[in-house]
Amino acid sequence: MADLIRRVAARMRLLLIPHRTEPAPQPPAPRPAPPSHPLPAHRSPYGLHLPLDGTATIAVRPYLIAHEQRLRRRELALAALGLDMPGPYWIHGTEVA
Repeated sequence: MADLIRRVAARMRLLLIPHRTEPAPQPPAPRPAPPSHPLPAHRSPYGLHLPLDGTATIAVRPYLIAHEQRLRRRELALAALGLDMPGPYWIHGTEVA
């Protein structure tokens, strides 16, 4: 019985395992050595060669800008209806109250 199982397993291996007809792939060729002279220093067109200064710009939060715009539009709409609201006297180039 054991011999029968070995023969069936050997035939199944022949059917299921593909056989190579082409030679095995060769290992990749070694990479060429890098050039002995270093590349020239490149300067970034965006000024990234300098360290960034966080105090040079003002941080703007978009949600705060949107809230201020909503307040200004509401004041302008109320001013157009003749209602006086405390706030800036000029909104989007229109004099308010």
